[in-house]
Amino acid sequence: MLTLTAIEATLLGLGLVATVALLIIGVCFAAPRTTRLADVSVECPLLRRRVAARLVWDEWALRFVDVARCSALDGYSEVICAKGCLARGTATPLSRPTTVAHA
Repeated sequence: MLTLTAIEATLLGLGLVATVALLIIGVCFAAPRTTRLADVSVECPLLRRRVAARLVWDEWALRFVDVARCSALDGYSEVICAKGCLARGTATPLSRPTTVAHA
């Protein structure tokens, strides 16, 4: 018959909890994140009007995380502003998003 002392049981329990925690943390940070590029219409806080933009949608966070292109900046050029349109949450889809895997 197998018997454990209180100290052995405590150490076994802590080891199990630590192993599960490390596995969960490893999956959260080491797993590849899937993002989608979505053509949307957003309210630009700088121009105070709606503009077309290509935003990056993060499937893990379930929100837009970056602005890839913006029509307000000389016809879909690189984005150099503070990207305040991400915080507003008023994006309206213009087309179906495409999946792009970023490592």
